Amino acid sequence: MLLKVEQASPALHPNEVVVAIKTPSGLERLVVHRRALLNNALEIGYPISERDDLYLIELPRETMSGLWRVWVPRAHVHQSQKRSA
Repeated sequence: MLLKVEQASPALHPNEVVVAIKTPSGLERLVVHRRALLNNALEIGYPISERDDLYLIELPRETMSGLWRVWVPRAHVHQSQKRSA
């Protein structure tokens, strides 16, 4: 599964980037490796739960506010596409 994200800023290490994830309570930011992004999307596992128009997902890294799981709009989660080698 892929989660739509926005690149917010560069991180301390040149191979990393800060991405922003839209949640119902506002933006959550986390640092990821640049190679973890695929067309402004971050690979995630299958959603843990769903409620109304939201999915509960687990992130590959902790957010800057200390969260590992966040609710995101269902429209921001898509089936993953195979990466070309």
